Amino acid sequence: MTEHSDDSAFEPVLDGFPTEIDPRHVRSRDRLEVLATEFSERGRRGENPSIDTYVERYPDLAEGIRELFPIVAALEQWKTDRESELLRDHLPEQFNIQQLGDCRIVREIGRGGMGVVFEGLQGALQRRVAVKLLPWRISMVPGRQERFEQEARTIAKLGHTNIVPIYSFGQHDDYAYYVMQYIESVGLDRIIERLGETQLLWFSEEIAAARECAADAPAGPGQGGIRRDSWKMLARMTLQVAQALRHAHGLGVLHNDVKPANLLVDAAGRVWVTDFGLAQEVDPESDLADDRVTGTLRYMAPERFHGICNEASDIYSLGVTLFELLTRVPAFSADDRTSLVEQISKGQLQRPRDVNREIPAGLDAIVRKATERDSARRYQSSAQLVDDLQRFVSGKSVQARREQGLFGWLRRGR
Repeated sequence: MTEHSDDSAFEPVLDGFPTEIDPRHVRSRDRLEVLATEFSERGRRGENPSIDTYVERYPDLAEGIRELFPIVAALEQWKTDRESELLRDHLPEQFNIQQLGDCRIVREIGRGGMGVVFEGLQGALQRRVAVKLLPWRISMVPGRQERFEQEARTIAKLGHTNIVPIYSFGQHDDYAYYVMQYIESVGLDRIIERLGETQLLWFSEEIAAARECAADAPAGPGQGGIRRDSWKMLARMTLQVAQALRHAHGLGVLHNDVKPANLLVDAAGRVWVTDFGLAQEVDPESDLADDRVTGTLRYMAPERFHGICNEASDIYSLGVTLFELLTRVPAFSADDRTSLVEQISKGQLQRPRDVNREIPAGLDAIVRKATERDSARRYQSSAQLVDDLQRFVSGKSVQARREQGLFGWLRRGR
């Protein structure tokens, strides 16, 4: 599903109120409540309405809109997240499933916020695939089925060498599932963790270790591997993700949950973007007490707390991911949600070179530009981020560093 909306075309008509609400007949407070209700309804329909657009249309209510609408959005998202958590809690501990559609199930290979993943063999050719069973019963949340199918069709149209493709989707015992390419891989979050423990690693060994069969893994040179100070290699890995985002953004599709756990690394070092567009947004005020929520929050752009989600938001999340890939420490130090949201909202993110002086200035500049608190000061497109990463890999001066040097000179000249 395309994750943006055309707010320029909306005209509010709700509970008998005309499109242009006559201030002579309706008090400001009542108008604000009407608009807040409409804002909430549009969010439930998946339209992703923009708070800024409401402010522009109703400047006399701007203060109330900016104060009330984020609360409305948070409450609605809390309901959605709470519902998702309850549905996940009711997933069986074990699934006695031999077949999903035309896929023969081989084994369960993982569980996460988006459900259960199985390895399967599809069709007469027995193609090896991954099958993800989503964590909700269709009969319990019928409205989600249509949205899921729409999203799956959209993502299936994405064709990029760094995006895990979706082949098909279907239903089984009141659960929805989708079939995607099987990637023998390990999560980038695991690579970051391991780089904090060792100077050099081989991707195939990490993949084997993740499957608890490290003894079967071939050892030594000749495989794809990386050193913790292989700055150009780390940049190339990030570049692959940026190129995938550029492709998707060009088709009007956002990811909304770019983070290391959603980036898979195969034995050759290719990075694959998964859970593309199907991830659920997370409410920063949720009282859910699991690492999944906090883990996702750490990569959320500040504007998303105000209902704004766009290309720059994905760029921010990738910038935070690059920060952690370079430094191997979390971009934000807070452990609880309140402090974490405060740090993100205030832009309290360290410079990578303050953590490790060996990080090249060019990569430091790229991270800083991608994670600017003000989205207007970030890369304005994933194509710009791709260009700067390519410049770094090619040994050229990155645009972000030139800009930051100019702004610093201007500030010093004042």
